[in-house]
Amino acid sequence: MLNKKSGINTALIPVAGNGSRLAPITSIIPKAMLPLVGPSDDIFSVLHVIMKQVIKAGIERVAVIVSPGQQDMFQRYFAAVREQGGENFSAVIEYIVQSKPDGFGDAVLRGADFVGKESFVLLLGDHINIQEPGATGCTEQVIEAFTARDCVAMIGVQTVDSEELSKVGVCQGIVEADNIYKCTSFIEKPRLSVARNCLVTDGLPEGTFLAHCGIYAFSSEIFECLKYIKTQQAGSEIELADAQSVLLDKNPEKYMLCKIRGRAYDIGTPAGYANAQNMFRNSVTISAESSCYNTGDIHDGSMYGKV
Repeated sequence: MLNKKSGINTALIPVAGNGSRLAPITSIIPKAMLPLVGPSDDIFSVLHVIMKQVIKAGIERVAVIVSPGQQDMFQRYFAAVREQGGENFSAVIEYIVQSKPDGFGDAVLRGADFVGKESFVLLLGDHINIQEPGATGCTEQVIEAFTARDCVAMIGVQTVDSEELSKVGVCQGIVEADNIYKCTSFIEKPRLSVARNCLVTDGLPEGTFLAHCGIYAFSSEIFECLKYIKTQQAGSEIELADAQSVLLDKNPEKYMLCKIRGRAYDIGTPAGYANAQNMFRNSVTISAESSCYNTGDIHDGSMYGKV
């Protein structure tokens, strides 16, 4: 049995996106399989890095949402990791196929049966997170904040400036505790004028906003919201952002935000991938905690080794 650190023991990681902004390389390799070189010259796929962070957070069950034909590649990669003396991630991963690209929300909804009635953490398969020195992992921060409160959502956020608004979901929050906010409004990829009028959070520097960072802790109620969006938008792609808005409207007092102590890096564009590689390579935190990137083992659902 894994070392359970929180009330959440299940994760979903969608990786089925087509990665068109990274073409032509993504015509032969998924974004989640792109390589990252660490401070000690170790090389990992993006999904490998995410899995290390997930296991360190105490997660016991992981569903990776893949496109048709991707599963074999991931299985061969993680089998090679195990054969070279690394972690046996295959012991905790189940693969779920998203048969066609019907939106991010559809990918998440594919995991409903796997999750059941439990709360879970959702992680983007094209983001890596690097915590500040001395802080716990960013995924751990969001999970711990979720389990410490009576809430239906704890959305990991980070500050962004106006130039990044067109790329992210942006939230307005009211301070509840250190780095914890009650969400009062949420808009996906807002215009600057809208953000200035509707999404300013008190206490942040002018021109700075709270934005999604690719870590979401949800109760299973999010699946009901996704099913509702699916019936309302028949024939259209299902977007998680729409379901989040429904969940916020239904639970305005229990939809929370956690500003991470660290930074999320999106590898979904050439510039983003280059920046993520640079930060991963030079991370003081990763260098100081290199054992969690080089050791540890999972046997039949149990993890041993250094963290």
